[in-house]
Amino acid sequence: MKTNNDFKDILLNRRSVRKYKTDVVITDETIKTLFDEALRAPSANNLQPWTFKVIKTLEAKAKYSHLFPWNRNQYETSSFMVVILADKKYASRAEMIYNQQVERGTMAADVRDRHLKAFEEAQVNELDVIKTAYLDAGFVAMNLMLNARAFGLDTCPIGGFDKANAPIAFNLPDHEAVMALSFGVKDDEGYPSLRLGFDAVGSIE
Repeated sequence: MKTNNDFKDILLNRRSVRKYKTDVVITDETIKTLFDEALRAPSANNLQPWTFKVIKTLEAKAKYSHLFPWNRNQYETSSFMVVILADKKYASRAEMIYNQQVERGTMAADVRDRHLKAFEEAQVNELDVIKTAYLDAGFVAMNLMLNARAFGLDTCPIGGFDKANAPIAFNLPDHEAVMALSFGVKDDEGYPSLRLGFDAVGSIE
């Protein structure tokens, strides 16, 4: 389904779109492919502390509608919504990830065992864990938005929803909601926005 492999166009012409064509249906296979590619985003220690909830069907849209008292246009017209949550439990997927790496020959078993022991014994600061998880969630969110354009879709990142109750609604008590993304085929152009140039925000020494 990919319609655009021009990276410059994907990067420079992304817009936050707030209204989508309501007659467009995106297949589950396309959504999974979009994710599988976007999940190549970097992650500290490759721990991948992100969880995604895709709200696609009319039933799901009705079920989780209460989480979106704002940004209703995106919610109601999108082909699907994605809620990104950060796992507050440190290294909760480490064994799964590293076992698969050993099976695929990309990590030695002794290296896996050493890392898993270090994670188990680590005295972690809960605030540092969630800050790192939020950072990783941001990386993957940007990948999702850019990859969506390669699939002929547009997106809008949304911070304005009921983040406090989202983990409860999705039965994920060990998570925090970070952001939501709307996906669909645009029904308006969005607004071109100005970005300050490097000289206004950075310096080279």
